[in-house]
Amino acid sequence: MSKEYHYKWEWNLTSSPEALWPLVSDTNRFNRDTGLPPMQLLGIKNRVKQVKFKIPVVSVIWDEEPFEWTYPYRFGILRRYQNGPLHEMRVDCRLDPFGAGTHLIYEVWAKARNALGDMAIPFVIGFYSAKQFGKAFKLYDRIASSPDPKLVLPPKRNLSSSGQARYRLLRERLALGTDADPKVLEHLLEYFQNADDLSIQRMRPYVLADHWKRPRRAVLETFLYATREGILDMYWDLLCPECRGVTEDHRRLGDLRGHSHCNTCQIQFDANFDQNVEVIFRPNSSIRKVDAAIEFCVGSPQRQPHIVFSLVVPPHEQLPFRTILEPGRYRIKASSLEGSQTLVASTEGPAATDFHADTIGWNNEFLKISLSPTIRLFNDTNFPQTFQMERVTWSDQAATAADVTTLQVFRDLFSSEVLHAGEEISVGSMTLMFTDLRNSTRLYREIGDAPAFGRVREHFNILEEAVAREEGAVIKTMGDAVMAAFRKPFSAVRAIWNVQRELTARGIPPLTIKVGIHHGPCIVVNLNDRLDYFGSTVNIAARLPHFSAGGELILSGEIRNDPEVTQFLEQTAAPNSVSRFQGEIRGLDTSMEMWRVKI
Repeated sequence: MSKEYHYKWEWNLTSSPEALWPLVSDTNRFNRDTGLPPMQLLGIKNRVKQVKFKIPVVSVIWDEEPFEWTYPYRFGILRRYQNGPLHEMRVDCRLDPFGAGTHLIYEVWAKARNALGDMAIPFVIGFYSAKQFGKAFKLYDRIASSPDPKLVLPPKRNLSSSGQARYRLLRERLALGTDADPKVLEHLLEYFQNADDLSIQRMRPYVLADHWKRPRRAVLETFLYATREGILDMYWDLLCPECRGVTEDHRRLGDLRGHSHCNTCQIQFDANFDQNVEVIFRPNSSIRKVDAAIEFCVGSPQRQPHIVFSLVVPPHEQLPFRTILEPGRYRIKASSLEGSQTLVASTEGPAATDFHADTIGWNNEFLKISLSPTIRLFNDTNFPQTFQMERVTWSDQAATAADVTTLQVFRDLFSSEVLHAGEEISVGSMTLMFTDLRNSTRLYREIGDAPAFGRVREHFNILEEAVAREEGAVIKTMGDAVMAAFRKPFSAVRAIWNVQRELTARGIPPLTIKVGIHHGPCIVVNLNDRLDYFGSTVNIAARLPHFSAGGELILSGEIRNDPEVTQFLEQTAAPNSVSRFQGEIRGLDTSMEMWRVKI
């Protein structure tokens, strides 16, 4: 029987478990920082990953069980080796609160396969790894406790002199020819200079915007300009709705398909622009080369930060533990049970909560839970159960395809970025606005063709500028009419409000427009080699301007009842200028509630 070696190390750190967790539980970075070689995923079967890496003389292959963890206090992993000096290794890391800081305990159990393992384990794990672990945890503690992580990291120079020169040249072009944010470009150069390869494999513009304390829109639009100029490359990542890992990574939107498969979860799923298609960036290879495929760990809690805990409970046993939650909705599920239990975390939730996996199944009601609950998991079945609790909402730090494709900057710079022919992808809910000039034919007759044409073109320019200011995009023009898309109802209402005021202030006779705004789910399609929208939401929005006499907004109930729109109209609209009415939309079986707003 092979001998098992056990090592236990302890450190007292100044940072809290919550502050240390994103660093300590990022085992991809931890393995790199502690000297392990890159790993390669060979395959996945029944959620067990087969992995290999090369050490001198031999390639080591092992089966890796899924990580278990409880935010922000513990994680562990079991590996069973098929060859090499080790037979099995288990790791357990605990972060216990210790005053204002953390008492970190890291344990390793390792079984040798042969005499080489008996010689290697005491030196490699017991001596070398112990020193590397201590260095890494102390570095993470300095980072977590510092208001500016750059102050505790040694300066690096990851850009060659030619890369720096090319970046500066292209930045000068951007400064002269675009609205790129100069401060964002300064941050980007510093990031290219100092960030390691793992940090720039998936550059997420909203995450960097929050870190740099710059507006998210400014960072995203600057990244789009930088992509067009050759500083960055843009990619479309398709994320699994269950594990939220990257299942596909495409350079072109046209390579994206409406259906995909997650090898980890073994599920088929549909792409959705608003939920699981994220836009990320990498440096262009002319600036800095990066290996986007290099990995030092194929799984870790930080790959699924939306999952609060993932724990295995043996049959007819229970597992008590504590965790920390943010306010909001969660769901808990077990591996062999259908469905899930929905939870609402708040200060009013009970301090202790029990969850049972049994033949009865989950309660369909919403259950309340504390923000720092004590939880007991009961497995009342005859099989091991993996319990997982996950946040229902997706991170707002993801720049989704819906965010990007409704920006006018994207439409202007990347008009050739379209879906594959015949593809239709859901985009979730969008706000769509249709406008049409009132009495444009009379305008041509009254002031002449050339002046009237100039006024109409001026109206288009005013519309495009107002839409762009509100983070929307003009999808297409149809004669004197315009279709525009926005992410939020309020953005559309404010944009057209400003447009009508601007048109009224310019020229005699003043131009007035008829406007309809609606919000709902859509499908993204290709039409005339441009991204367009299709569905009942589009059809309804397109017909709303017909109810306007000019100088009026026609709002659907979805727009009128939006809290931001309600507040805006209460503060801005004149008394008695908002009225409700019923109208029949061609193609609908019943009449629809609408609101007329005089500008």
